[in-house]
Amino acid sequence: MSTFADRKISTFAEDIKVPSKMKALILEKFSQDFSGIALKEVDVPEPQEGDILIKVMASSVNPIDIQTMKGWLLSTFPISSLPCKTGFDVSGVVAKLGKGVSNFKIGDCVWVDIPTTQYGKELVMGAFAEYAIVSAAKVGFAPKSLSFIEAASIPVVGITSCQALKAVNLSKDDTILILGGSGGTGSMAIQLAKAIGAKVITTCSERNFGFCKKLGADECINYRKIKWVDTVKDVDAVYDCTGEKDVFKNANKVLKEGGKFVTIAAFEEAKNHKWERKCSGGPLFMDSLKVESLDEVAALMEKGIVKPSVGKVFTFDNVIDAIKESAIGHNVGKTCVDHTATDETKPKK
Repeated sequence: MSTFADRKISTFAEDIKVPSKMKALILEKFSQDFSGIALKEVDVPEPQEGDILIKVMASSVNPIDIQTMKGWLLSTFPISSLPCKTGFDVSGVVAKLGKGVSNFKIGDCVWVDIPTTQYGKELVMGAFAEYAIVSAAKVGFAPKSLSFIEAASIPVVGITSCQALKAVNLSKDDTILILGGSGGTGSMAIQLAKAIGAKVITTCSERNFGFCKKLGADECINYRKIKWVDTVKDVDAVYDCTGEKDVFKNANKVLKEGGKFVTIAAFEEAKNHKWERKCSGGPLFMDSLKVESLDEVAALMEKGIVKPSVGKVFTFDNVIDAIKESAIGHNVGKTCVDHTATDETKPKK
């Protein structure tokens, strides 16, 4: 059954009534089995100067959500006190404006990567909630060609892959190896690399060859049967979305002299690796404090050059199930959460 978040994005009326309370997914303690998260009733936050309050229509699950809930990223994303709100990716509608916000109006349809932090500073989340607060400087207008669910699948992977391809200076006619092409970040990277005019080699399971080739991949390697380090040679760039063991050492073997490497998942190995043959690279420290990267992706989506890759969709009441499902791994596309649906109106796919 269709819900509001399934439909194409449109402008809301300007009389959105904001309640005083809302449901939000709260991180109460770090846990490996997600026993430390729970849906709770909390106060709806009030936008401060420069902020926007968003009525959340949809959200999506990222590996960083899972890692944060398990307490794996505290050195990179410190959380000073629990309990706290959770979640990064949001699409929704502007419900309230803080003082000084002039480039949005109530009813505008927007998307954003919520956290108002850079690496090493306090992490402030809040996507898995009925309302979310965020700095207006981070917020973009959601593409009207998408549904809210599709839009919610994009911000983190779009910003990340856009900045990752810039980090390796990817250019037309370059060849890039993307590790993990069927996941949310990898599937976005394939499309952005093809939009640049690069040749794309990617790793995925054989059952996902069709999915990745439809996105634009020129060559797929079945990582279950073939070691990419034994078959790939002389690529201009490697983009690691998986964090597999020895990825730095193996990337050094397949890059041409002076080739570039970037990873969003292998942070520990970076500390001790020494590059050879003038190759270089390391972890990407994504900057989502400004909206420029998100706007670049939006422009490509409006033209139909880049498309969303939505996997399973869960209701907001089942957001914990969505997180557990995503944590299993081997997901095709992004696991999304429909905040406009109930268990009765939208069973999970």
